[in-house]
Amino acid sequence: MAALIILLLMLTDFGEASINKPVVVTVQDPNIKENQKISKVDLKHCCKDISQVSTDDPDFGVKPDGYLFATRALRISEQRSFNINLQDSLTLVCCTIQVHLLIQPNLQHELKELVRAKRAVLLRRQKRRWRPLPFSITENDIGPFPKYVQTIRSEYEQNYTLFYKITGEGVDRPPLGFFRIEPETGKIFVLRTVDREEYPSFSLTGTAKTKEGFVPEYPLSLTVKVNDVNDNIPTFNEETFVAKVAEGSPVGTSFFKLTATDLDEPNTLNTLLRYKILSQEPGSKFGQLFSVDERTGELKTKTDKLDREEQDTYTLTVEVRDMEGKPYGLFSTGTVVVHVADVNDHTPTFKTNKYMVWANESVSDVMILRMPIDDEDMKDTNASRAVFTIVNGDNDGNFKVITDPKTNEGLLYIVKPLDCEKTPKIPLEIAVENAVPLTGSSASRQTASVMVNVANVDEGPEFEPAVKQIWTKENVEIGHLLDSYVAKDPETRSSDGIRYRKLSDPAGWVSIDSQTGEIRTTAVLDRESEFVKNNKYNVTVLAIEDRAPGRTGTGTVVINLDDVNDHIPLIHNNQLYICENGQRQFVNVSAEDSDIAPNSAPFTFLLPDEPPEIKNKWTITNQMGTYAFVKPVNKLPPGYYEVPVTIQDQQHQGKEQTLKITICECPNNINCAGRLASGSAVLGGMGILVMLLAALLLLCLLLAAVALYCGGGKVPQPVTHTGQYQQNLLVSNDEGGGQQDKNLDALDITLHQKGQFATENVPPLGNQETGFGQQTQIPSVYGSGVQGPHFGTTITDEMVNITGGGIYDESVGTHHTLHLQNDMMHQDLTTMDGYRLDRRNSHHLMDLLRSRVDQVYEDEELRDQAIHGDLVHDYRYEGAPSVNGSVGCCSDVRENMGQDYLNDLGPKFGTLASMSLKR
Repeated sequence: MAALIILLLMLTDFGEASINKPVVVTVQDPNIKENQKISKVDLKHCCKDISQVSTDDPDFGVKPDGYLFATRALRISEQRSFNINLQDSLTLVCCTIQVHLLIQPNLQHELKELVRAKRAVLLRRQKRRWRPLPFSITENDIGPFPKYVQTIRSEYEQNYTLFYKITGEGVDRPPLGFFRIEPETGKIFVLRTVDREEYPSFSLTGTAKTKEGFVPEYPLSLTVKVNDVNDNIPTFNEETFVAKVAEGSPVGTSFFKLTATDLDEPNTLNTLLRYKILSQEPGSKFGQLFSVDERTGELKTKTDKLDREEQDTYTLTVEVRDMEGKPYGLFSTGTVVVHVADVNDHTPTFKTNKYMVWANESVSDVMILRMPIDDEDMKDTNASRAVFTIVNGDNDGNFKVITDPKTNEGLLYIVKPLDCEKTPKIPLEIAVENAVPLTGSSASRQTASVMVNVANVDEGPEFEPAVKQIWTKENVEIGHLLDSYVAKDPETRSSDGIRYRKLSDPAGWVSIDSQTGEIRTTAVLDRESEFVKNNKYNVTVLAIEDRAPGRTGTGTVVINLDDVNDHIPLIHNNQLYICENGQRQFVNVSAEDSDIAPNSAPFTFLLPDEPPEIKNKWTITNQMGTYAFVKPVNKLPPGYYEVPVTIQDQQHQGKEQTLKITICECPNNINCAGRLASGSAVLGGMGILVMLLAALLLLCLLLAAVALYCGGGKVPQPVTHTGQYQQNLLVSNDEGGGQQDKNLDALDITLHQKGQFATENVPPLGNQETGFGQQTQIPSVYGSGVQGPHFGTTITDEMVNITGGGIYDESVGTHHTLHLQNDMMHQDLTTMDGYRLDRRNSHHLMDLLRSRVDQVYEDEELRDQAIHGDLVHDYRYEGAPSVNGSVGCCSDVRENMGQDYLNDLGPKFGTLASMSLKR
């Protein structure tokens, strides 16, 4: 009963938070670092058994032992005051210690005066209570409710009757229903239990106003802190942790860190966690193998005796407890599964360290031995994977040893044929080790000895060497002895009884003597042949033993060909063009020589000395090894030119070649009209027009021939007048005559004239106006003293003048008529003044004709426009004399004749005459 009474008295005394005597803390330096300890405050005089300690200033914190520290770097420019809030773990009574932080002055007297002044100010402010210190409530308080927590008052109560009101969280904002205030007294009450983990604090605003609504005070901001109690159990972040540590790790090796969570207030005793290991399964003869740092939760090794081959997994039961691990702290347990990782701490060993095997000579890529091993390390890891090495005995590289990926055995292979006569027995020493270095052991790698016995096999003949190199010049005479290539029996080392023949000779250039192996040429060796690669020509030779069974062997002969100057430089393209209106007034002449240096480039380009007019008209510049520029000395008229050029290699070997150069107008400044710059023909619009005109001409000729053959009566022969212009007026609209057109004699064409082309006078069979089918004579187009086109002369526009219908144009002053008929498009030869031009000249002549057609039509049009209507045209032959006489500028039809003759006209002309009379 006495104890109960004392407890009730204590509850009565500490029902509310008590405020102890303020504590003054001084610092000499106003700059305080983060986590810097400031001073130690005696907390025991306020609360004996402390369960919770905190401050109301976020810049400062306090540890359970009473040390004050700064939570961040800050500068103290003036006094800082804050409260330390404590709670007893048994009575749950709160206690508050006021702390005043001051800058240390130089004089002790000033310190005391300052403390006294500050204390007086605090007392007055506490008396007013309009700005009370932040207050707190305790979570999970069991009541009774409503429970008084604080009072706000204003000194203006001396002058006014004030009513108090609070608003904010817990009042009129969510969460609702936690606080209320008595308007008349200003007492604040909490209405129900609060969970700090859900609502750590409340922000309220207090106001005071008169009955009339006058507000003498500014609104008061209140922060209600919810004090934490240890009501949450710390728990591990995972139900089962999985850790891994290498076997043989040194003592103190950290390999894992435990983590746990406590929902209570951070940086308090309620969240100060401690870890420990409760048990280890299975046990060990070395005792506890692992330890844990109680503060950080790091797992470490306590011994270096961890052996995966002995035990590869351990299960640990661990505990986490709050309240710094005190027995009254809340706790939970968890599980850690520790796997011991394998390291290469065991040496691989051969199951048998001596082997003897037999192998046939002359075989390769054959496995002759399997070597199994033992390794206690974990399978299918680098710690157990074997790597084999031949350390002795394989001086010629006949063997190799690899690891079977499935069985981890060593496989010994022959990779190069063995020779029983040379080495009948081969002792090998083979070592084995792991793919990773050995740790935790000083044992050396294991070795095994293998004796390889080579079995004798009857082998075929062998060429020595297997590849024979022969050097010779190309173009040597047929039958030239290049060399001999013989094989020997590997057992007798003799060439007797061995015959030879070719197995491969791509170009058929050589022969081999079947008895002696002599190699001779059977054709001219050509280094530039497609069968020669990098100046080498390969021949495969077969050796056959002259006995049964006849074994064979092969060898290769490589004939290295030295270059001979048997090729001259040749021009790539001799069809060249110069655009008269272009920027480049030269042609690029490029040559190629199949030989190699010094029998090829750089080339020398030369113009001939005879005839001298070549160098007078053309010159060579910019000789750049394989090409040069050829250009006219002076501007030449458009046309076709043939320019001889001599191209020589470094040994002055070469010949004269002809460049075919055309100077022309280029519509696009690149290509000639109807031709690409490369010289290939292009069918342009003018070409199509000429083809259409030729087709029309052919049709007219056929129709005329049919008319002549089927017509009746003899056609009156025109009287030929010999004059300067040799012009004829042809009757083309006569539809009469009956059968006289069939009379070939009426045409006055002798039989020997048929088939001739442009050499005799042939009756025209075309339309006078178009000029198609007219007899045409082509005069000589060369000037005096020039021997044809070979010396770079040309057919110019001045030499040939084309007009509509082949009529003489007086503006030129030279008479040229053209025989435009279809044969000119297809015949291979054209006769020009006794000179027979080949297809090329006809082709260039047609080019000139095409390029002048438009200008001819324009000139004719202008000439027709310039002729007056009264001009009398003179014709060579007009047929029978007209009954009406000549019609001139002064004649009058009405005076010379009547109109009765109109009645004798045919039906078509009668209709035309009647229409004319009506008008």
